[in-house]
Amino acid sequence: MEITVTFRHIDASESLKAYAEEKVSKMDKYFDFPVEAHIVLAVEKFRRSADVTLNVNGTLIKGVIETEDMYSAIDQVMDKIEKQVKRYREKMRDRRTETRKNETALGGAEADEVTDI
Repeated sequence: MEITVTFRHIDASESLKAYAEEKVSKMDKYFDFPVEAHIVLAVEKFRRSADVTLNVNGTLIKGVIETEDMYSAIDQVMDKIEKQVKRYREKMRDRRTETRKNETALGGAEADEVTDI
């Protein structure tokens, strides 16, 4: 998994970067192909925001959370991203099984036509 971390209006902290990378790298278990992740950590007055974007085979999965604590923002946005990733995987799995059902139905119909001739 290729992970990039960007800090906006905040000093780049190695511990914060490592924490964010650790949380995002847990999404790697859902995919068996390369995924790109971009994390933006920003501070605006009293708000801390975490913005995570995953590029999964051209599909963008994005989550944004604003809280008062950066670590909790990262935790909450990763919960949001995990839900979206699970939903994405379920859609892909359903499409695959639907395609296989259609192929077997067509294959069975074609086999009947050949035996009738």
